[in-house]
Amino acid sequence: MTATKNIDKTILSTSYIPSLTAHTATFMSARSKERSFLPARGAHWWLISFSNPIALEQFIAQLFSNGFYGDIEVRGNDIELQTKSLHEAFVINSYSHPEAFPIVLSQLTADAIFVENDSHALLCNQRNNGALSYTGERLVHLQFSVSPSSWSMLNILSQIISIHSIVHFDPTGYMILKATEAEQETIIRHLESYL
Repeated sequence: MTATKNIDKTILSTSYIPSLTAHTATFMSARSKERSFLPARGAHWWLISFSNPIALEQFIAQLFSNGFYGDIEVRGNDIELQTKSLHEAFVINSYSHPEAFPIVLSQLTADAIFVENDSHALLCNQRNNGALSYTGERLVHLQFSVSPSSWSMLNILSQIISIHSIVHFDPTGYMILKATEAEQETIIRHLESYL
């Protein structure tokens, strides 16, 4: 059996973003310790998990044998890739089958909390990695579980929310947004379509 047939059977998940939004690229860049490259707006991006290191190495060998020159980061049996080349994107997708791993959201909870005073705002701003919070603002805390990756969910949400509304994003499934009740309802409805 060829290496590519083995690769197909050993991929546990593939998260694919066909074009990183400014929101996603910015928050990925804020977590620069997780990768050796700078996420780029408009780039194709993948996070692929393999069941074992041999399958991962076979996948990497196949990429390089097909002329891959994009960005790559390996952590354990996971590989993160980025490229702006359509040819490289086609090759990666032909091996990683992102269509087999749709975005699925579960365990969605949301709660609104008002910033009570300047001390509360200062604490929020020290703890979070996005837009600044101010006294009196309504912050919506969202907790969720997304497979195959919460980065895909952030990329999708960037279609309906401003980057200036994102107070915090953690890819483990936690997000804080500045939002009115109506905006919160719109965001929740949008997210519920992935439940």
